[in-house]
Amino acid sequence: MKNYLLLLAALLTTITGFGQTFPITGMATDATDGLALIGAHVSLNDATSGQLKATVTDLDGSFQLEAEPGNYTLHITYIGYQDLTQPIEVTDGTVPLGNLTLQQGVALTEVEVIGKVLPVQQYGDTTAYNAAAYKTLPDASAEDLIQKMPTVVMSGGTIQAQGEDVKKVLVDGKPFFGDDPTAALRNLPAEVIEKVEIFDEQSEQAKLTGFADGETSKTINIVTKPNMQTGVFGSLYGGYGTEGVYKVGGNVNIFNGDQRITIMGLSNNINQQNFSTEDLLGVVGDSGGRTGGRGRPGGGGPGGPGGTSDFLVSQQGGITQSDALGINFSDQWGTDLSVTASYFYNRADNTSNQLLNQEFFGADTTSSFYNEQSLTRGINTNHRFNLKLDHDISERSSLSWNAKAAWQGNTGSQSVFAQTLSGSDWLTQTNNELQTDLSALNLSNDLTWKYKFDQPRRTLSVRLNTGWAPKIGDRSLLSESLYSDAAGAYSWLDQYATLDQRTWNASADVQYTEPLGEKSMLLLNYRASYQQQESNTETYDLDEASQDYDLLNDELSNTFSNDYVTQQAGVGLNWRSGDLSLMARTNLQWAELSNEQILPEAGVYNQNYVTVLPMANLRYKISSSANLNLSYRTSTNFPTVSQLQNVLDNSNPLQLSIGNPELTPAYQHRFNARYSKTSTENSSVFFAMLGADFTNNYIAGSTLLANDEDPLFADMDVAAGARLTMPVNLDGQWNIRSFMTYGFPIGFLGSNLNVDLMANLSQTPGMVSNELNTTDKKTAGIGLTLSSNISDKVDFTVSSRSNYNTVTNSLSPGVQTNYFNQDTRLKFDWVLGSGFVFRTDLNHQFYDGLSDEFAQNYLLWNMSIGKKVLKGDRGEISLSVFDLLDQNNSLVRNVTETYLEDVQTNVLQQYVMLSFKYDIRSF
Repeated sequence: MKNYLLLLAALLTTITGFGQTFPITGMATDATDGLALIGAHVSLNDATSGQLKATVTDLDGSFQLEAEPGNYTLHITYIGYQDLTQPIEVTDGTVPLGNLTLQQGVALTEVEVIGKVLPVQQYGDTTAYNAAAYKTLPDASAEDLIQKMPTVVMSGGTIQAQGEDVKKVLVDGKPFFGDDPTAALRNLPAEVIEKVEIFDEQSEQAKLTGFADGETSKTINIVTKPNMQTGVFGSLYGGYGTEGVYKVGGNVNIFNGDQRITIMGLSNNINQQNFSTEDLLGVVGDSGGRTGGRGRPGGGGPGGPGGTSDFLVSQQGGITQSDALGINFSDQWGTDLSVTASYFYNRADNTSNQLLNQEFFGADTTSSFYNEQSLTRGINTNHRFNLKLDHDISERSSLSWNAKAAWQGNTGSQSVFAQTLSGSDWLTQTNNELQTDLSALNLSNDLTWKYKFDQPRRTLSVRLNTGWAPKIGDRSLLSESLYSDAAGAYSWLDQYATLDQRTWNASADVQYTEPLGEKSMLLLNYRASYQQQESNTETYDLDEASQDYDLLNDELSNTFSNDYVTQQAGVGLNWRSGDLSLMARTNLQWAELSNEQILPEAGVYNQNYVTVLPMANLRYKISSSANLNLSYRTSTNFPTVSQLQNVLDNSNPLQLSIGNPELTPAYQHRFNARYSKTSTENSSVFFAMLGADFTNNYIAGSTLLANDEDPLFADMDVAAGARLTMPVNLDGQWNIRSFMTYGFPIGFLGSNLNVDLMANLSQTPGMVSNELNTTDKKTAGIGLTLSSNISDKVDFTVSSRSNYNTVTNSLSPGVQTNYFNQDTRLKFDWVLGSGFVFRTDLNHQFYDGLSDEFAQNYLLWNMSIGKKVLKGDRGEISLSVFDLLDQNNSLVRNVTETYLEDVQTNVLQQYVMLSFKYDIRSF
């Protein structure tokens, strides 16, 4: 028995030791001045097997490699330095190499670099991709390039990185067209890019103090090649086709070192809109407008008169004619002042023909439906200006100023035919004509002053914010409604209304940090803010006698003001030791919400709140290529002026909404865990995220259905057959989300594969017919993206994203709604001989579980053939076909706490276009 035990112990020891690796650590520095060599190439060669492991040095020149016991050769190279070679023996523990110095003296002209370009590197929380490692066609854009990189995908026309929407794109660390990610990615050619960096950008105060404040945005920084930072480059294009379709546009970049000017413009009627979300939304403010300018009856609360919802015809879906012009400027003035400014103009003429079906949740076995057909025409005009100045006042103090100004105007018209039904029986129907004209100005300033004392880590920062946003407009409403409960009963509305809404805000934030020993730092902060909103809406009925709108409708008019004052005082502690960093903060917030209403009924509502707002963050640097980040944050969400106004919105007589002046702020807890690992050796990136949020006093929707007998219908003089929605506070809202992505090269295919997995669980409370309803939604999805990295002659991307959704609600526990959506895309570009270029892309959309009347399966196929012309193949003439199979469609399913809906919108139809494009390149 003893012998067996000894043998078993020996086997266990052998198994335990098999494959075990030990870290090899060191630091590469300059032999003369001791400065760290960042990005030096470090390789480890196994003399026995010939296998090679490699990495690059971090921001402090450090590196780490893992190896099994054995003999190796360490090799470090850095351009302009002599190579360093050193034998290494790994036994049974860490191999600390200490400081390894490299000698200067190699002339750049004598260096010939031969080897594989490292595709990806990790610098702290920043993931950096080497553009040279990803092959694209000669005329590819930055957008084409970054979609080949691990964890970066295009979803619904939006660039996502590490599972989040990209909010900002910088060029060499400077803003490009404000916060517009699309402008940079579509107008910079891939060939000028050296590196693409992805990180979470923090606020100016957080960068100084090291204390997170929750103000982060997923950011891409495009680093241009040094030899292409002086020159003129861009492209010009134009085309015309069948059915009168056309496009014309271009961009010109004038780079002269630090001074950079970009001019771009476009005009087309094929839905190409080269601008950001703020332009698409037009003058939408705080309302939750969905279609036709009506407030969304759930979640964010309805927009009543005084908000923008009943004065704006939204531009979502449909066909848009766009005209846009943009100018971006950046420069370094002297050694202490940098400036970035941009101006953008666009005009979007949108026509949307929409079919909408809504099914409301309820305990009644007879389903309640709302069906709508609408034709919407809206013209949205936008001017926006952004300015950013960074001034180094001295070695210790600096000033950063961000200013934004935007003017937006929208005129629109909408025709609606809608019905409410109980089962298959109609209750009410309406014909509705709405005309709107609205304009809005939005001015904001953000000024941050930062100071560093002689004592390291002792800092003081002051941040000031101001904003002013006036909105004015008018609307005309003409509607006729019929009711089934009385033979021939109908109602007629002929109204004219005006809107005058003004919002201004100001805040001051002071933060002071003090070191507590070598590892800790104390934060003291104070913040005060004030916001005032005033809204005045006057609604007039047509006077049959005078044939003028001079009968003031008190019930639909309002004069309302909302004052919101907050003060916060807080303390925080930041502790760092080696690779571990821990931050904890807490704020005590006092807030006062004061509402005063004169019309339609006089009333004053004052509420005071004292809230504790804790925050914490833990970051652990597992290795030079792996990080773990845990965060917890609390916040309050105060109701908007539109949600507070106790006045009826009748822009759609069948879908009425009203505010609630007794709303209280929502209080949210948010948790996030993120893990990232970058492997330089096999060029792979892994990212995983788990998040959850829980909200008390969630601002939800309470819907009274057409067949309810509620006293509020009589109080508000609501016609029979209409539905009424009001925001209310409810507990029980939560959401759990998870995301995982892994990107790696597939050598035998010469391609990169990106695998995404996601799962979401959510519960949203709402009220239907005065009964509490909780809607539970479960979503699971998988995404695959295979992008070529073969050559600059062949370029393809194959992607597929599938999502399965299950929706249940507490009022109808026996009813479960399941629906499936799959989006599959193929993009293939091929440069043939004699300068011919073949391009094709296919987009297959498959739905299962939508309403029967909606199409559920279609394929959008586009194709073109082009010929390179002119010197250097800078020109290209192409003939393209859009929607080759004539199947284009647009389908969307939305789920709220009170209903689910299917929406189908008109889209572009088949056309053929002849185009010409010219690439400008002069460096």
